[in-house]
Order: sequence, then structure tokens, then C-alpha cells
Amino acid sequence: MLHRRFLHPMLVIVVILMTVFTAGANEPQRRVVETLLVAEGIDPEQAQTLMRDPRVSVLPEIVLKNLFYSNPRPSKRRPDVMEVDPRQIRRGRSFLTTHGEMLAAAEKRFGVSPRIITAILIIESWLGDYPMPYGVFNAYVNLAFLLDHDYLKDLQERYAEQYPKLKDEKTLARAKRKATWAAGELVFLLYLADHLEADPLSFKGSFAGAMGPGQFIPSSFWTFGIDGDGDGLASPFNMADATLSMANYLRRYGWREDAPLEQKRKALWYYNRSAVYVNTVLMVYEELEK
Repeated sequence: MLHRRFLHPMLVIVVILMTVFTAGANEPQRRVVETLLVAEGIDPEQAQTLMRDPRVSVLPEIVLKNLFYSNPRPSKRRPDVMEVDPRQIRRGRSFLTTHGEMLAAAEKRFGVSPRIITAILIIESWLGDYPMPYGVFNAYVNLAFLLDHDYLKDLQERYAEQYPKLKDEKTLARAKRKATWAAGELVFLLYLADHLEADPLSFKGSFAGAMGPGQFIPSSFWTFGIDGDGDGLASPFNMADATLSMANYLRRYGWREDAPLEQKRKALWYYNRSAVYVNTVLMVYEELEK
């Protein structure tokens, strides 16, 4: 009886292991990314384990979203800015009061005002409340899959009718640049996960791989991330850490409260390289003063 009781669970385990191994074997793009991670200094065993993890899925929609839907969408009424719900402005004014001490610490250290940090938080994540359902590791790994020539070719053939631009040389060049960039971001994501002693596959964010209230990508947070609450860790998911890190980032790229408008615009452009985004953040920044 004991033997029979354990037979079914053992069969389940064997089937799972065979499924994971088969997925890795039948999807050579996984091996391509695994090889890249090892070349960047990631432990070979860790790279193999990650790329064979069943939570790592082949998701073409991630690629299509990043290629065709990643730019900020302008408002129909005002094509130079994004649509902003007035309720978010009101919430922003309350946020300035509720988190005054935290924001003042960022201003004191970096000279970056609470208003501009709050304006960015509103646009990036609704002050940290916007749902972030995508696995960050999956977001980057699916873009990195494009480095496998055969996978990219298959993607073109499957989706070219729906997305004709997939056949354009300009789009292909952009896809390859994004794939190379994403492979690099995977490495920084693993550094960050190690720092936080966390499972890299547990991180949630946007389909573009941005994380936390300030929507940092891994390399930017690794460079500019600061522990804001004194717990010894800098996490993009922690509001105090995020706000201090945002101030650090903006200051480094030239933000000054008394700077000329063009200098302010340039600092914001580095945060998100879109004129519509910059216009929108500055619009909210002004509204928060009223």
C-alpha cells in the first residue's frame, strides 16, 4: 500500500521534469540566452536552471507589445501630452502631504523637489498603485529570444500579416537592438535579485520590464538605486528607496529646480525618451503647484 500511495506523486514529478527538459530541448532560443548569460559571468548552473524553469514562457505578445505599443500614447484632445485623470492630480497633492518627510529627504540630499518626483510617480505607476502583472524576467528573456535568428524568422512568418512592419528592415534592426539590450538587462536583474536575496522570477513589472513605483529598469536601478528607509537594501519596489533613487537619477542627468526649461526637459527625457512623456510630466508638475 505504501508503494502504491507514492506511485502517483512520483509519476507527476517525472512528467514535470520531462516537460521542462523537452521545452528546453525544443526551444533553442532558450539555449541562446543561456549561453549569453554564462558569457556575461552568470553561473552556468544558475543560467541553465533559470532557462529551464517552467515559469519561463515563450510569449510572442511580449515582443509585439515592446515593438509596437511601448511609446506613450498622446491624448486625443491634446496630441502633445498623455491623458491624465484629474483624480490622479488630486491624489498627487495628498501624496505630497502624506509622504512629505520622505520626499523632503530626497530634496535635501539631491535638490530635487517633491513635486517633480510625485509627477513622475503619477505618470509611471499611479503613485505605485497601477497593476504590474508581467514577470520581469519573462519580459526580458522574450526580447532576448530574438537573438536566435530562427526564432525571429518564425515570429515574422507567424505575425507578419497582423504586423506588416515586422518585415521592414528598420523594425528588424530595432528588434535586434532591443534583444541585445534585454540580454544585458537580464544580467542586472540577476545582480539585483542576488542583492535582495530574492527569486528573480518572482519580480513583477510592466511588459517592458520596468519595476516598482518609479518604473526602473534593472541597470538603471543598479546604478542609481539607494536605500531610502535604512533597512540595508535598495529595492525598486520600496517607495522610500524608489523616491530617493529617482532623485539621484534626475540630479545626475541635470535636473535643478532653478534650471532653464530645456535643461529640465533633457533630464526628464533621459528618464523616458519621449517628448510626449516629458510634456506630460511637466504639465503634472505645474498642476501640483496649484
